[in-house]
Amino acid sequence: MKTIFRHIIAIVAVMLIGRAAFAQQIDFKIHNQNLDRHEVVIYPNPVASGEMVKIKSSFTIKDIEITNIIGKCVQREKNAKQIYDDITLKLDKNAPGVYYAKITFEDDKWIIKKLLVR
Repeated sequence: MKTIFRHIIAIVAVMLIGRAAFAQQIDFKIHNQNLDRHEVVIYPNPVASGEMVKIKSSFTIKDIEITNIIGKCVQREKNAKQIYDDITLKLDKNAPGVYYAKITFEDDKWIIKKLLVR
């Protein structure tokens, strides 16, 4: 009887976790549909630590936040000049690895791009 009860609990838990993951995927896709016209290109990618990287966008960028793989913000830059075309960003002396650039636009929509530092 205890074994059956454990199996039922395990099945219900898997169903709930699967439903939550599915809901997150749907929500993510809906959010990305709003960003179809927000084009962003980061180059060069990969980039050497301490070097310059250009971020080109089809919309005016409000700010850029560089985070490491565990989500800690390692660098943040505000676009004080409100330049429309592209932004040149000098990366701090970050250790080689995978970083994420969260780019927030003037309309408060944002997108995350992967940035490889070698």
